[in-house]
Amino acid sequence: MNRKQRRAAAARRPATTKSAGDSAAQLFADALRCQELHRLEDAVRAYKRLLLVKPDHAAACNNLACMLQAQGKLHEASAYFARALELTPQLFNDFGPICATLAAILPPLADAMRSANEAWPSRPPRERLLPGSGLAAIASDPLLLAILQSTPVRDVALERALTALRAVLLEQAGKTAAPADEATLTLCCALAQQCFVNEYVFATTPAEDERVALLDSALREATRARAKIPPLQLAAIAMYAPLSALPDAQNLLDFKWPRAVDGVVTQQLREPTQERALRSSIPQMTTIDDDVSLRVQQQYEENPYPRWVHLAGNVEPVTIDDYLRTAIPGAAFVPLDAGEAPEVLVAGSGTGWHPIEMTRKLLGARVLAIDLSLSSLAYAKRKTPAELAARLSYAQADILKLGALDRSFDVIDASGVLHHMAEPMTGLRTLLALLRPGGFMHLALYSELARRDVTAARKYVAEKGYRATADDIRRARQDILNSNLRSVARAGDFFSTSDCRDLLFHVHEHQLTIPQIKSLIAETGTRFIGFAFDPMRARHYAALFAQAGKSTVDLDAWHEFELRNAQTFSGMYEFWIQKPRA
Repeated sequence: MNRKQRRAAAARRPATTKSAGDSAAQLFADALRCQELHRLEDAVRAYKRLLLVKPDHAAACNNLACMLQAQGKLHEASAYFARALELTPQLFNDFGPICATLAAILPPLADAMRSANEAWPSRPPRERLLPGSGLAAIASDPLLLAILQSTPVRDVALERALTALRAVLLEQAGKTAAPADEATLTLCCALAQQCFVNEYVFATTPAEDERVALLDSALREATRARAKIPPLQLAAIAMYAPLSALPDAQNLLDFKWPRAVDGVVTQQLREPTQERALRSSIPQMTTIDDDVSLRVQQQYEENPYPRWVHLAGNVEPVTIDDYLRTAIPGAAFVPLDAGEAPEVLVAGSGTGWHPIEMTRKLLGARVLAIDLSLSSLAYAKRKTPAELAARLSYAQADILKLGALDRSFDVIDASGVLHHMAEPMTGLRTLLALLRPGGFMHLALYSELARRDVTAARKYVAEKGYRATADDIRRARQDILNSNLRSVARAGDFFSTSDCRDLLFHVHEHQLTIPQIKSLIAETGTRFIGFAFDPMRARHYAALFAQAGKSTVDLDAWHEFELRNAQTFSGMYEFWIQKPRA
């Protein structure tokens, strides 16, 4: 992967014992030296020696993969790239370089991406999409399989290639009940897992719909009769709809399946069953009766957001003070006196990725995570690691009703939630009343300037009369990609059903400007600590402001900067404030 990702992987290596750490550090330095001198064979041997000592060294896996790729050993390189992503799945957030790497080490897939793009919206036949041994070449590629199973694919050309590949595999599954070769079955299962993760956002054709209907009818009868189903056919139907959609799907659990198919059965049957069972264990902390809150709740009951797979790797817990010093270099704030177990509220848990990460990152933190959606909370609870369960609890609640909560917190996180409330300022005041003097709050709010393309796409969706259904979301995406609004596909949220609904179909959304943020900070009497970026970007911005003689907490200067650099906050305005001490 790219240099930025390699640095990130290296920075997140976990601490080791001194002897092992010293040995690994020396081996890594030796390997880097060989790499910098372009002594590829020596570098490969050195990285492999290091991985014998420390198999979970993500940077070594990534660098070794780069060396093997340079030597033309593409399949072996793919395996080490996949291992690096397994150790640091947070790198999936920067999907562009990952997609470029995949295309470089898997030429048949790169050719398929070009063929699918040229033929779109038609689906090229197998002989054009993957001529010769192309299907066999990609079927067992470790990096491709890791991507499909781990994250929504966020690249239009790759999405189209996989959409065409899905049609090829469906046709193959419908032609014969004979056992498929293991590699093809594994690829079909990985694609089924990808489609479940992206909530079946890939487009279909009438011909595919007919084949799916025939296969679905046959499988419904087989599951009702408890008859054994050919594994490829089961995997094929799971590429188009979750197995739980089959009326007697629980009967599938009575059979022993090949390993790859069993992974699909776990993902699409066993885990959703666990979530349904967990719903009754989540307490309701407040009533929910505000009109906007009820509509937002309904959206996230239908489409829990986001549907994530893996937590970040190699996380070292730190105090909140140290966390802020890393997130906002040079930030000035009064250190928090919270003892060894700070109390944290995550207002807007979603599907749990954020509160789980907060619990892992903040040393000794005890975290309460609330959300309107019980479906989202059940997903979060299922994904919570057992070792965190004693420090992380979930409850269903409306922020507007938290004023009656007889608790206070050292840290409150409200990321991506206030801008979906009827009155964001009311929500902010409610949360600040729960924040202890000297406590910190993390906010993330939409930028009006950065979301101009999203606003235009939302207007287009409304004018065309698309509804917030899976079918209409699929149709809207394709129409947008064929319009002058296609730039909205730069947003990662374009590439799954729940994400796209959140992006373009949300029932209620506010957008703000930096002057408005300055006003709300002034109104609440809080102190602006700074915008949070990844460390490298944070240093870049700090240097730019220093050159201009401006402070990085000067919101007027930030407003001028954003006017000149409209995509600076394309994610959200993400910033920290501190409540003054009494």
